[in-house]
Amino acid sequence: MAKIAIVKLFNGLNLAPAQLAGQLREAGHEAKVIYFKETVALPTDEVGDHLELDYPGTGFVANGKEYSVDLYKPICDSEMQLLIEELKDFNPDCIGFTVFSGLIKICGETSNRLREHFDCPFIWGGPGPTLEPHKCIEYSDILCINEGEQVMVELAGCLDAGTDYSTIQGTWCKRGEEVVKNENRPLMKLDDLAQPDWAREGYVFVNGDSVERNYYPENNSKTYSIMTQRGCPFSCHFCIESKYQDMFGRKDSLRRKSIDMIMDELRWAVKNLHIKRVMFYDDVFTVHPRWLEDFLPRYRDEIGLPFWCYSYPTTHDRALLDKLKDAGCTAITMGVQSGSERVLKENFNRPTKSDRVIAAAEEIVGSGITGFYDLITRVDFETLDDLEETFEFLLKFPIEMNTFMLPNMTSYPTYKYSEDVIAAESAGTLNKPSEEEYDFYHHLYLLSRSTLPVEKIREIKDDPKYRETPSLMAKYFDHTPVMNFTDYVPKRERQAG
Repeated sequence: MAKIAIVKLFNGLNLAPAQLAGQLREAGHEAKVIYFKETVALPTDEVGDHLELDYPGTGFVANGKEYSVDLYKPICDSEMQLLIEELKDFNPDCIGFTVFSGLIKICGETSNRLREHFDCPFIWGGPGPTLEPHKCIEYSDILCINEGEQVMVELAGCLDAGTDYSTIQGTWCKRGEEVVKNENRPLMKLDDLAQPDWAREGYVFVNGDSVERNYYPENNSKTYSIMTQRGCPFSCHFCIESKYQDMFGRKDSLRRKSIDMIMDELRWAVKNLHIKRVMFYDDVFTVHPRWLEDFLPRYRDEIGLPFWCYSYPTTHDRALLDKLKDAGCTAITMGVQSGSERVLKENFNRPTKSDRVIAAAEEIVGSGITGFYDLITRVDFETLDDLEETFEFLLKFPIEMNTFMLPNMTSYPTYKYSEDVIAAESAGTLNKPSEEEYDFYHHLYLLSRSTLPVEKIREIKDDPKYRETPSLMAKYFDHTPVMNFTDYVPKRERQAG
């Protein structure tokens, strides 16, 4: 039996550690998951001594303020010592890190400091090593490229037997001064996955001067996060799924677990974690209506908890939404991303007509399900005309649809969107609005969510004082910012003109 420690930088949603722990334990190995440090979101003018991730996240929040998200305090010696003590107590044969691109710097710092105390191999997995292996191999002995369940089990077997692990399929591995770049591993069938292991005794949270044992990251909210599928039917250029399709092929990239397997996992969560609601984090939960025909009645009858999920403007209709609500769906998020059809088609590879997006939102509102939407701002390719088109779109978009914030576009390395930005910058063809223009339109976007008559909103837009000082619009923001999908959202209607 091998002992594998999995370090997850920052508490919060990440299903990978639980899945890997379950896979290892099913294979007869021992796993311990340590969440290390926490992140916070703060107004951009109150960041203080907090640090940002490698690719900072910022956005315009529904209360009218600019926020920086995923901020963290520098690693202090005391919390590093607590992490070292937890790992020494476990005495691992291998230390793993789950890493996305924004975490490479801090994961590298943490790995380097741990190496002073542990001589076992370090393995990194996740989007970071998959997309930027040349950068990540500097800090790790082994990189897992793409899916990691079978890699971790095979690695644990080699460590247990004391045999060579440098040729494991789906990895890069250091062998002396050489880096062995093994071939990719085929995508696995999801029914070959073990049940994720969320048993609290296998989890610890180290933060500052405290250690919280028997830790479940969503304990306070009593929610359970699950993915019934992997992959996405779409190829948005700003999304990692598009990059994965390029790297590993579209064939079989979209896979779903069997309904029996999902029900087993949810029944365990109900019994052992005493959950009150379920969050389906599938990229597009509504992608297979025929699968939902079988799944939803069973979920309603066997689980019966309220749930939230993602949809896409072209993957639901009113009939499907009614079935979702009947099964317990209380909230749903739909990707909008831009009100400019040009940006959607040319830059995002999301050629969806605005009329359909609006109709899809109206279907959500009509079903009685609480609706949320995603919309990305500060897109590198946007022009003032695109901002104006998005504003006009939002005036038609139902005000019953809610949002947490308008996030700025994050240009992650190697994505098609990012490559296009680099090419456009080199060619000098970008014509981005100024910060002042964005500030004006961001306030207009939120003003469109108010209950003011459309005529009044247009009057405010045309008044020079609001263009000069956009924050004056905030007095008209009569919507309550919602910070969780499961929060109660009061019903609202636009005032008559």
